[in-house]
Amino acid sequence: MAIPRQVNICECWARDGIQGEERFIPTEIKLQMINQMVRLGFRRMEATSFSHPKLVKQFADSVEVLKGLPRADDISYIAIVPNQKALERLLDCCQAGYGVQEITAIISASEDHLLANLERTMEEAKPPLAKIVRQARSEGLKVIGCIGTSFGCPLSGEVPLQRVVELTDWYLEQGADYIMLGDTTGEANPLQVRRVYQEMLGRYPGVDFIAHFHDTRGMGLANTLAALEQGVVYHDSSLGGIGGQPSTKRPKYHYGLSGNTCTEDMLVMLDELGVDTGIDTIGAIELSRRAEEICGREMLGHTTRSGPVRRCSSQPLGASALKPGREVAPALLLWQPEMAGASDAQVAEDIIRHALGKSWPVPGGLKLKLDDLDIKPWPGQRSVLLTRFTVLEVGERPRLQALCQKSDGEIVFQGPLSVTFTAG
Repeated sequence: MAIPRQVNICECWARDGIQGEERFIPTEIKLQMINQMVRLGFRRMEATSFSHPKLVKQFADSVEVLKGLPRADDISYIAIVPNQKALERLLDCCQAGYGVQEITAIISASEDHLLANLERTMEEAKPPLAKIVRQARSEGLKVIGCIGTSFGCPLSGEVPLQRVVELTDWYLEQGADYIMLGDTTGEANPLQVRRVYQEMLGRYPGVDFIAHFHDTRGMGLANTLAALEQGVVYHDSSLGGIGGQPSTKRPKYHYGLSGNTCTEDMLVMLDELGVDTGIDTIGAIELSRRAEEICGREMLGHTTRSGPVRRCSSQPLGASALKPGREVAPALLLWQPEMAGASDAQVAEDIIRHALGKSWPVPGGLKLKLDDLDIKPWPGQRSVLLTRFTVLEVGERPRLQALCQKSDGEIVFQGPLSVTFTAG
């Protein structure tokens, strides 16, 4: 099956991502992060959990978070509803005008895992969960039927696919809108993912499946690609690749990193595959660095440090391509003395245009103002020049900070310059 050309990414940082953080993250910080996610183009986000705050203290502010969320018709927020009381609290919020659009109901395919988390058997867990699903649907909420440990369990080992099929049938009978196959502790491998999704999509051709992988064993992206190759268009991820077992007094039942597949790494992979996400990838990388500051540690994203793969844009350079604080990828030029036939400023402008042209086609109407640029004497011999830019301001006349150096670090020119885009 061909890879879908467009997918829908659900950002899970504000719920699954931070539920394992022992330190409470202030409500205003959570809302700042979600606001920025919206600005970057995320349209499905886990907003909070209605788990009891005595059990998971990170979500003691669930109602306050919902009250402060940015709202738009095309944004869908998701809350976790573990029991009837939680649903009633959420429905009160919905009736007051600050609810969510979707809930996630969770049951594990592994009964051992279900006992570890809820102290309930499969048959004990189903009736109250069925009531939650049906009531949520009757109140106009969409329901994600999550089947945890769909690909294996750290407590019981392999999970039969037939168990996942049975739970899918059961969820659909209750009225679930989506079925999430959760790789709760990163047990899956790409061959298994292909086999499972091929079977499930064949059995349920009209059902929207959500791929939710954890990167416990470093296979999150590989498994995402395997699901994508089978045609799955709904995928979950978390900034920095964090998440997993909530921070409670319950004993840990597995080792290693338990976090979600990393959002920024997933976005870079999808960009390289030509898959449209509608999300600003560089902005997501920057937001992940902010998430590291909030959590007080380096997280698990590869591209958080490396950045995306460099590509020259097909779109001409314009004001919309420049974002405050962002660096423009550096550019090399082999400079030779005979190139310095014009004024110092003209040579500097030629080098700047050349450097910008490594990232975008430079429009003919681009005007540069270099009055504040400090230009040193030009090298007297053949030199390799490296030019960098940082965006200082945007608007009608964006400003960039430029730095051009020889290969030995000697500065050739540096300082601010302004850019004007005109027709022609």
